[in-house]
Amino acid sequence: MVPLSGARAADAPYYGPAQSSRLPACEAASVQAAVGGSLAREAHYSGTLHTVMGLENIRELANHTNGISPLERRYCTGLARLTDGSQHTVYYKLVEHAGFVGLSWNVEACFAPFDKWRVYGASCSTVRPR
Repeated sequence: MVPLSGARAADAPYYGPAQSSRLPACEAASVQAAVGGSLAREAHYSGTLHTVMGLENIRELANHTNGISPLERRYCTGLARLTDGSQHTVYYKLVEHAGFVGLSWNVEACFAPFDKWRVYGASCSTVRPR
């Protein structure tokens, strides 16, 4: 079969082998623990006395690699269960080389209803894909 453009497969640009992700998956236990810790610090500042019991329905929203920034960014969301039994959507972003001294990844997490000073922008916009 001949491609519609008339180009052969050998003429297609070669971008090298697909690079594997340098960040853990959204559902990784280490990521969930980091999200819980991030939200616990946020709860301390917002006056919320409840802590995260677990994350459910976790999914990746986007993964930006080799774009404007060479650092990989993974955007995720999930449903957080709190100790009072309530459930709230949480958005979080993993960033490569943003950990202590730039040696590892870091996570920024946001609960929109508890971000009363909009530290993460309107509706958690800074931790959501653009």
